[in-house]
Amino acid sequence: MRIKTMVMAVLMLLSTVLITACDFGNDNNKEVTKKMSYMIYYGELTDSVIKNAKRYDIAILHPAMGNITREQVQKIQAGGTMVFGYITVGEDLRTAGLTAEQMLEDERFTADGTGPRVDPRLPENTSLDGIDISGVESPGGTGYASYYLDDNDRDGKPDINPTFTCAYTNIGDPAWFDVLNEMTIDGADRIPGFKEILTTNYGRGLGCDGVFLDTVDTCAPNYYTEDSNPNRTRFEWTAPGVADFIAKIKQEYPDKLVCQNRGLFFYNPQTQHYKYTPRQYIDYLMFESYMLDSNTTDLYNENYFADNKYNYLPKLMAEAGRPDGFKILSLGYAEGPEEYQLKETLLGKSEKGKDILTRDINEAQSVGFSHYITNGRLTTVNNFVLENQKNEDVEPPVWSSVYNNSSEWPPHEPEARVGIGQIEPVKGGVIVRWDVALDMNEVIYTLYYQDAPFDFENDPDLSKAQSVELTPEIGDGYSNGPSAAVYPYQAEITGLASGETYYFVIRAKDTSANHNEEKNTAVRMEIPR
Repeated sequence: MRIKTMVMAVLMLLSTVLITACDFGNDNNKEVTKKMSYMIYYGELTDSVIKNAKRYDIAILHPAMGNITREQVQKIQAGGTMVFGYITVGEDLRTAGLTAEQMLEDERFTADGTGPRVDPRLPENTSLDGIDISGVESPGGTGYASYYLDDNDRDGKPDINPTFTCAYTNIGDPAWFDVLNEMTIDGADRIPGFKEILTTNYGRGLGCDGVFLDTVDTCAPNYYTEDSNPNRTRFEWTAPGVADFIAKIKQEYPDKLVCQNRGLFFYNPQTQHYKYTPRQYIDYLMFESYMLDSNTTDLYNENYFADNKYNYLPKLMAEAGRPDGFKILSLGYAEGPEEYQLKETLLGKSEKGKDILTRDINEAQSVGFSHYITNGRLTTVNNFVLENQKNEDVEPPVWSSVYNNSSEWPPHEPEARVGIGQIEPVKGGVIVRWDVALDMNEVIYTLYYQDAPFDFENDPDLSKAQSVELTPEIGDGYSNGPSAAVYPYQAEITGLASGETYYFVIRAKDTSANHNEEKNTAVRMEIPR
């Protein structure tokens, strides 16, 4: 799933979007939740919508669909809310509904004429290492801008997403960044670019606090879509350029924030993409459709949810918990079969779907996500999450594992690797390795150690031991994927006496007001060199 407007003609005409909104209460209600809150909304900003947006820490808006002005953004920001502007980076919204022949008649889509481009690798080479991010000219011909892609059929014409009728783009092509930087709502493009979204002196000067990057999934691994899939994408070779692209945003706009929608493969060491992760450049990652998706036929896909929960979730949280990590937003959709009345429940007009929507919240927020629920068109303003989430954290973190040794589909829950996993002696110290723990708040890992066995019965809190808060580095070998002997985290502890036996325990504690810490008794002992 990717967040895009459902009717592209509406975008091109900037027509009024029908919204579902009403008066949503007092402006000064952020204290309702101690957890970071956000809303996402693609409609026009009425006074009641603006009033409601001020209840949240973050409001993600679609400047073109909403026909948004600087004055409206300022009103929301005045309440302390950060505003993020939507922009799609893996497809060119300007091409919506155009044929390849029509694109040739517009110099915006022809530029240097060296595109479309294709995978520069030889057929027998599947590695992304050392790849030429510009690609090579299509064997079917050129005449288009260099950032258009032609790997699906190599006919010399830009490949088009058949669902949204937009041309796919090479995110890492520097020329594409320049185009995205300069676009404006009131110009020929009718879509805002980075400069208009993030500054106050270009175009409408919206002055948003950050950007929301959509369609990053264009560069997904080729095997994600089968050849028979009408929405197939064969553009994995463009992945190494994504980190440089986001780094350029940070370089051009150093005081602005970046939220990436999906692109989860960048945070999974089982893919090549992990070596090119943009982790250090993003501030937020959105996990769209973690449980409830926008399908109107089924409530949700149980197999995909199992993959999200038992495969991707632990790996994402391992990346989020690094010193250069990010916060995770999650998005559920109140769609599904009409019998569940999810949209009506979302707006307080029914109670029938409350258990399902509440479960969607709990599944996401119990593992550390900040959640929101809306309709498939992202035009239903509501406060269901604020009013139905659990605010107090009274439970300690629960250990999980990035290593799921199941070959079954869907994946089952991984066997938890509790506390300290490995220990390696080094000169004057040790290297400890451990897995990830999950909690509704951020998790801190503490190493306890002493030169005598622990007395867990009389000192369950290990108050007599020395302790150090661990800074999680990438575990040795983790970049090649987790295994029974490979962990996502490691840290080196120095200043220990060589030749003396030490005992070690790692415990996980959350950052809630209660500072809940689990009390595992997994011990490893080692003698530093």
